[in-house]
Order: sequence, then structure tokens, then C-alpha cells
Amino acid sequence: MNDEDIKFKLLGNMGIHIEGAGDIHIPSLNEIFQLNMSTYNEYLSSLLIDKSAFDTEIDEKISNYDVFIVNCYHNYSFKEISFKAISFFFKCKPSLVMEGEEVIVELADGKIDRTNFPLLQKVLKMGNNVKLTPPEPEYKPANSRAKKMIEMIMKNKKNKPPPKEKMDLFSIVSGLVWKNNSQNLESILSMNIFQIYNGLHTTDKIENVHHTVTAIYAGKIDSKKIKLSDLHWANKME
Repeated sequence: MNDEDIKFKLLGNMGIHIEGAGDIHIPSLNEIFQLNMSTYNEYLSSLLIDKSAFDTEIDEKISNYDVFIVNCYHNYSFKEISFKAISFFFKCKPSLVMEGEEVIVELADGKIDRTNFPLLQKVLKMGNNVKLTPPEPEYKPANSRAKKMIEMIMKNKKNKPPPKEKMDLFSIVSGLVWKNNSQNLESILSMNIFQIYNGLHTTDKIENVHHTVTAIYAGKIDSKKIKLSDLHWANKME
């Protein structure tokens, strides 16, 4: 299943088939709010575990699935949250079992293993608009003076407060409800997060096209400097 197939399934609020595991259900906002947003974020964090986020260097042969399984075995609280997450998304009770020399997560209609875990993570990222921050590059100073400078820069980065978010899911939902776009709270709460962000981006695009066209007609923008074929709300988003 390619990215385009996944997007259509998410836009249609349909279950997505994970080969060998079964169908994964991306919940509506109503389901998430009933669960609690903080709990849902914990679920996502456990299943989107990424080896690149660890401070220690991990062999490239080790996969995210390997890291996931090791944490399930050696961290009871991690396993508890992860299994609740799997149960929530797959609507069945998971269990750890040995299959030959490999540990798998057994489900009602299949299993999660190293072959389908990457697709599971991709679907969860796309379905929840998750963008993981890439790890900082490893600096190798040429001499002691350069090393001190790099250490000072990295220390300042750590002390610098993170930028405040200009918007979050709460503000986006509130904005979409009160925009003049014929949507009400009940209909928006029946959508999944992918649909919400798709609605936000599409609404913004429509408004930007409208404002640009209005400005052209008002003579405030030189139409010769704009590619008019790009001024359509149905154009693909970058």
C-alpha cells in the first residue's frame, strides 16, 4: 500500500489493512476525547518509538521493531501502555509470543512483526499528522578549541526555551467550528485527525486563493508576476 492509498483511506475515515496484522482503526476526535488526549498521546509515543531518538548510538541493523520489543520485555509500564495502544487501534487483545527465533505480537487476525511494523508506524504518523524531529548531527571537532566552541553552542541550545506552538489540535478544532464553512462541532468531532488537518490546510488554501484574486482585481497585485494556473484551491498541496 502506497502513501496515496493510505491518504484516501484516511480521508474516507476507513480502516487500513496492515499486511499480516489486520485492519487498524484511526479513531475519531470523539473517541480520542473520551479516552483522554494525554492518554492517546502516550499510545502514539509508545508505538512510534524511534531508535534515532536515543542518545546512545544504535547499530543500523537494529530496527525500531527490535527496540520496541526490547522495551516491552524490560519495561513493564512501556509494555502496558503499548499493549493498550495496540488493543485500541486493532480492537483486539495482543500478546507476546515466540515464533521460531523471533518475538512477535500476536493479534486476533494476525501478528505484528519486523516486516509490518514500519507500515504500522507510517500509518500512525500520517493518520495523526506526526512529524518526528530529526536527530542533531554528530559533530567531530578537529581540535580542542573547536570542541569547546561546539560544547558551548550545544549548551546554549539546551538552555534555549522551545518555541511556543502557534496552534494545536484544540485551537484548530475550535477554529474550524467557528469558521463560516457549514461545519458544526458534532460533524467535526466525528472526523479523525487526518481529516481535521486536511480541512485546515484546504480551508487556508481556499482563503489564500480568494484573497489573492480579490487583490488582483483591486489592482493591489500585479497579475503578470503571478502564475494564474497556480491560483486554484484544488491544486495539490506541497
